[in-house]
Amino acid sequence: MGLIDWFAHLFIKESKHYVYAPVTSDVETVVFQEGQHYFRLRLAEMFLKNDRKLFRKYVPVVSSVVSLQFGSDAARELPSVAGPLALNLNENSLGKGVQLNYSLTNLVPYRGGNVSISAALLAYMNKDYFPAFLTLANSISGLLTIGQLSATLKVAESAVTALSELLAGGDRDIHLVYHNEYAGTGSLGGSSLQNGYFAVIGADAGKFDTNKLVVKNSQLYYGDDPQSAKPLTGYDYMLFSVEAALYRDDFRYFTEYNSLLYAAIEKGMTDKTEGDAVIRAGMLAIFKSDDLTYVDKTRVAAALKAEYEERLSLLGKLKSPGSEDSEWLNTRAPAINPETTLTRISPLLDNQTLNEAAIADGIVTMIVNGEIS
Repeated sequence: MGLIDWFAHLFIKESKHYVYAPVTSDVETVVFQEGQHYFRLRLAEMFLKNDRKLFRKYVPVVSSVVSLQFGSDAARELPSVAGPLALNLNENSLGKGVQLNYSLTNLVPYRGGNVSISAALLAYMNKDYFPAFLTLANSISGLLTIGQLSATLKVAESAVTALSELLAGGDRDIHLVYHNEYAGTGSLGGSSLQNGYFAVIGADAGKFDTNKLVVKNSQLYYGDDPQSAKPLTGYDYMLFSVEAALYRDDFRYFTEYNSLLYAAIEKGMTDKTEGDAVIRAGMLAIFKSDDLTYVDKTRVAAALKAEYEERLSLLGKLKSPGSEDSEWLNTRAPAINPETTLTRISPLLDNQTLNEAAIADGIVTMIVNGEIS
C-alpha cells in the first residue's frame, strides 16, 4: 500500500471537520504552467496547543506525501517524514510557534496532470524503537529535498513501502489530517494548482472565521486586520506554502553539467569543430533531464555553450590552464533571464506537431545560431 492510500485510510478514520483555508500573504499569485514552473511544498510552521503534555509520552511527527508526474512516470510519490530532530523541536520551543520553512519536496518540474498533497500531524507513543525510526525517516526525507531528484528516486521507491508500514504501526494520536488534489483549470471546473500559503487548523469549521487569518514572516496570524493581528494560538495547526519557481540556480552542480563542459573543452582545445560537436551533443543531453523545465533546459544549455566558448577563449590567451595568472576555472557565463527565455521558445513549445526531440533540436539550433544567448 502506497503512502497516498495510507493517508486516505487515515482520513476516513478521522471524522472531524477541520478548518482548511488559503491564507492571505504578500506572495504574488502564480497559476502553474506545464513545462514552465517548478513546484515545491514547504511546512512553513506547525503549532501544538498542548505541547508540554504531548512530549511526556508522545513524539510529534509531520508526515506528508506529494503525488505528481515526474519524468515519464504518470504518478510518483514523494514522501517526507519529519520528527523533532529534523524540525529542531523540543518541549520548550514547539508551543511557542517556531518558524520552520521546512522543505517537504525538492524543486520538481511541473508537468501538468494530477497533483495530490496529503499531510498529517500525528503523535506517536515514544517507545524504544521510535527514535531510531525517526532518525532513519528524517535522513531519507532529507535526501529527497536537495540536489537532483532523479538521482535519489531509487531511495524513494524503497522508502515509500517501508515508511507506510512503520507509520501504520504503533500507538498514535491523530491531530490533523489533510488531503487535496489539483488538476485542470479552475475556470473550466477543475482545480488549478497555485502558489501561496494554506493552513489546516484543528478548529470547528463552522465557528472559525478564516477571513481573519494572515501570514506574516512565514507565521500564521489572526486578527481583524493585518496590522493588529497576533500569532494564532489555542489550536493545533499546520501552515504550508506552495512555491512556484521559474528557474533553479544550482544546475552547475549537476554531475552531468561539468562532465559535458570539460569533455567539450578537451576536444575544443585541439579541434574547435570536434569541440563544437561535443557541446551540441551536450546541450541535447540536457534536454533529456527530468530535473529541469523546458525554460531551464534552455537556460542551462545556453549557459553551457557560453561557458564553453568563454573557457576556450581564455585558454587561448593563457600559457596553460594551470598557470599562476589563470582565472579560467572561476569563469561563469551568466544564464539568461527565464522570462526572456520563455518568450523566445514559446513558439516551439506551442507547436503541437513537434515531439520533445524536435523541440530540443530546434532550441539548440537557436542557441548555436545566436538567437538565444
